[in-house]
Amino acid sequence: MKKKPTISDIAKLANVSIATVSRVLSNSDYPVKEEVRQKILGISKEVNYKPNIFGKMLKGGSSKEIGVIIPSVTNPFYAQLVSAVEKQCINRGYIPLICSSYNNPKMEKRHIDILFQKQVAGIVMSTIRKDDPFLNIEAHDKNVKVVLFDQTRTDLQYDSVSFDFRKGGYMAVDYLIQCGHKDIAFLTAPIDRKSRKMILEGYKQALKINGIMYNSKRVIISSMIGTNDSGEFEYENGKTLARLLLQDKVLPDAIVTINDMTAIGIIRELTSEGIEVPKDVSIIGFDNISISSMITPSLTTINQPSYETGTLATKMLLDRIEGKEIETNNIVMKPTLIKRDSVKKIEKETRQ
Repeated sequence: MKKKPTISDIAKLANVSIATVSRVLSNSDYPVKEEVRQKILGISKEVNYKPNIFGKMLKGGSSKEIGVIIPSVTNPFYAQLVSAVEKQCINRGYIPLICSSYNNPKMEKRHIDILFQKQVAGIVMSTIRKDDPFLNIEAHDKNVKVVLFDQTRTDLQYDSVSFDFRKGGYMAVDYLIQCGHKDIAFLTAPIDRKSRKMILEGYKQALKINGIMYNSKRVIISSMIGTNDSGEFEYENGKTLARLLLQDKVLPDAIVTINDMTAIGIIRELTSEGIEVPKDVSIIGFDNISISSMITPSLTTINQPSYETGTLATKMLLDRIEGKEIETNNIVMKPTLIKRDSVKKIEKETRQ
């Protein structure tokens, strides 16, 4: 097997010292004649020299590792987000370390502890810890840059990329009403996260503005407590919610739910009971994960741009790490409605 070229090889070919080659390839401020610099760069390109990133990290004392903390990598929404984080890191010479908190505050703290011990350059994360100064104090003391996404914390002074969940909930219900639906149910896991609370607020707001009375019996909350936020949990939770819905003998016109995997579980359970979507009941999901366009019927949903969220959050983090002058930035991603086949329009004559 052909030997990989080293700095020593380039130094011999350029007839300069190893130190000079190292200064050029590391973009050192140490003065080197431009003709020598160009000669070294040309030779390194010819021999296809690849720097040893790990060695550089150890010698330079500057970490090129980025911690990424999410609820679960098996959840399609977070899987899409992580792929964006990974791409941004690799493109800029960083190594992402992926950690799943499994929706467990103790596990999240453990991951943060380990990442601090590893002296990572920064952390991009969806935090579930509430009213806890730990992250703020520890990150500040250790000079670790942090960017939050998805579940943000107003008490933490970090850059963040969040989503307008309230507007998303409003858009979903308003669209159903415009399609002729009046009896609209909201199916959700326990409302212990800000995102779920905001979707519910949007649901209520749309009903009120459209002159439809809010009925608390149409808000169905499962007792399943998510310990991992995995796609499998969300799917099973959807089936549980559908069974709770069917305890009421009168089906609603339509259903809004907290994410696409839950919506898919609901559709599966309703179908097994002979209830057709959207013929018998319409349904709107939330997230717009890739599988939502592949199922039958394809799922009408609120687009929460996970890939773009991961891209923006990582760019902000790396800019901070590299010392670029930017103000604290709190980006709020706007929802869009993706119309597919799981919602039917009810003609006026049908409803009379």
